[in-house]
Amino acid sequence: MKKTLLALACAIGASPALALNINFIGYEDNPFFGIEQLEILNLAASQYERRIMDDVTIDVTLYTDSTRPMPHEDVLAQSTFTSLAAFFTGEVTYIDEGFINFNVGGSFHSGAASFNDYDLYSIVLHEMGHILGMTSSFSTWNNLLTTDGAYFSGTRSVEVYGGLVPITTDDGSHWDYARWNWDTGINPSMFSFFRPGEIRELTELDFAALADIGWKVSASNIPEPETWVMLLVGLGIVGNIAAKRRRQAT
Repeated sequence: MKKTLLALACAIGASPALALNINFIGYEDNPFFGIEQLEILNLAASQYERRIMDDVTIDVTLYTDSTRPMPHEDVLAQSTFTSLAAFFTGEVTYIDEGFINFNVGGSFHSGAASFNDYDLYSIVLHEMGHILGMTSSFSTWNNLLTTDGAYFSGTRSVEVYGGLVPITTDDGSHWDYARWNWDTGINPSMFSFFRPGEIRELTELDFAALADIGWKVSASNIPEPETWVMLLVGLGIVGNIAAKRRRQAT
């Protein structure tokens, strides 16, 4: 029995460490980023960190419209990256840094949906998608657009969506809401706008697109180590072993 428990513990301990690490910086002197806002930012980042297995650290500098002017007053947030390099071999080599600029003149909220403002968590998920390469600023993404720029042709994305995925032709960086096939049941993060009060999560389509452009994305049905420990505890196998452990967006 002891050998069995030791083998189980070793198997759990040997699970691959989640390698993506997203650090938010530059917020210290900006009153918009209080404890609650930073918790929401980190929660959004963790949705990517738990699925992307590349050994990459990204420093994301945070701004608001008071410290970095917005291009248009109706833009909720703006993001970009620097020095992104990825290859069709499936290896992302580095991203030095990115930034997200929030238009706090358009009120954000944290917590339950409201019909008067925009969900910070949903906006951060969206902007991090751009920083990770889901944007026309990234050549690998552009190489997977059809010649007229109207569809995304990444193999994994096509499989999840059930066909070529419609892309906004004006910027080439978002899934196209107007031409969307709602029969798929997919309401992804990377549409080009948000409605007040709307809370949107990442979907398997968003992760499929990240895999198409070179990220190593883990399967969604693989339990994390903590989940396995709790499962074994529930079965009585490991006894008392403790487990540690929306206006427009651009």
